[in-house]
Amino acid sequence: MADRIERIARTWAINTANTAVYIASFGERVLHEGRHASLRGIWSNWNRSFESQPASFETPETEAEICRIVKEATRLRAVGGGHTFNASPLTNGTMLSLDRYTKILSVDQATGRVRVQTGIRLRDLTAALLEHGLALAVQGSTDAQSIAGLLSTDIHGTGRDVGFLSSNVLSLRLVDADGRARTLHPRDEMFHAALGGLGACGVITEVEIQCERAYNLRKSVEIVKRDWVTKNIDAILEEHKHVSFYYVGGVFTESVRMNVWDRTVAPPTPLYRLHKMRLELTDMLVSGYALGLAKLLDLSDLVANLGLAFMWLTMNGHSTVYPAREGFPRKLFYRHDELEYGVPYDTHQACLDEVFAYLEEKRFLTIIEVRFTPNTSESLLGPGVGRRTCFIELAPSLSIDSTEVFADVEKILWKYGGQLHLGKATRAGAREMAAMYGERFTRFQRARREADPTGKFVNDFTARLFTGVATTEPSVTATSSAEHAAPIPGLQPITA
Repeated sequence: MADRIERIARTWAINTANTAVYIASFGERVLHEGRHASLRGIWSNWNRSFESQPASFETPETEAEICRIVKEATRLRAVGGGHTFNASPLTNGTMLSLDRYTKILSVDQATGRVRVQTGIRLRDLTAALLEHGLALAVQGSTDAQSIAGLLSTDIHGTGRDVGFLSSNVLSLRLVDADGRARTLHPRDEMFHAALGGLGACGVITEVEIQCERAYNLRKSVEIVKRDWVTKNIDAILEEHKHVSFYYVGGVFTESVRMNVWDRTVAPPTPLYRLHKMRLELTDMLVSGYALGLAKLLDLSDLVANLGLAFMWLTMNGHSTVYPAREGFPRKLFYRHDELEYGVPYDTHQACLDEVFAYLEEKRFLTIIEVRFTPNTSESLLGPGVGRRTCFIELAPSLSIDSTEVFADVEKILWKYGGQLHLGKATRAGAREMAAMYGERFTRFQRARREADPTGKFVNDFTARLFTGVATTEPSVTATSSAEHAAPIPGLQPITA
């Protein structure tokens, strides 16, 4: 009980600080990024669940500096916004931050082609694009990440026609373990290995993106019946450009929140930012505070249904027109963990039903976000490669210990052919990766060894995923469920 109260107190304190900054800045700022404390020499991720003490923390401003730092390093991991839910950035060697490598190098308004340095945050890129009358075709749930981080995890949104940033990447520039920079195109195998490769093939320093003319989005929120969604999901996804669902897992509820984005020629709603702040503060109240308290007081059913009722009163039928850059991402997040896999669309409902049943049995309260993409990823190891995909994401508050639940749910997702989102919590190792991706994993391994034959870009986390052999490299402190789980029994090195 004392440990649970301590977890809740810490999480509520962080949530309250973030909410205060969010309100004071009128929805412009939040404390949702990784940080390097120069006095202590400690780097930590956005939700303060992972940290390490690198031997050196480098912030280059030129490609020549990046190449030199990479060449001279023995071990190196690159970091951007730190919006990660696992230990992938951690190192006690060289940590290379791209926070000062953020220029927009060229914009061709006629063709929509834009070339940027990849340390730039997504929010800054989309703001600059809007000034040139351009926008990205799709975005994910937040805009605090660096472009390099987004590319390295094959970031997805939700969309009927397009779902991945990688599908609009025309070229990228990669620095390999020898400190050599080269430009890669879709005809190059290394291009596809670097996209979604978690930095294991090198440091992505520049990218050329195909953008669209700027557009507006009408976002609508409805509280609908779960059985209606199940029966009509094909028609719902066909009718709307972008759709996602928020379920409450751990108790049975008849309702689900449906979020819909459609393009419109209508102008942005007056004071649309106030509308957005109201929605995000409501999410924070329910997900950031109420669910953790419900678990502590054993009031899961009551709080879950009261939360849905509150959302129905405050959100149902809510419709707002946003500029595209404001319509997709949220700003304010409660302190939480995430487990996410992409499962085949054709079997997603059976997978969801089994996940729901397990969570109800365990009485484990969590928000479950469900999104959809077509088969348009350009990555070798992305969560939605090779098929139409439904993404299932568990996002419990860090006030709740999710170690056991994540381990069990991950097995369910493996059972249904799930493919891992490499930016999220996982117990997977190389054997599971090989089973998920098959020949794609073999191709990735070949490219990874070509770019980094001595393992310069490997830390303990990526070693477990890509080689099956742990290293003694990182100095890590973790409070995330990703690192609390016991090692997978019988995991052996593979030679793929």
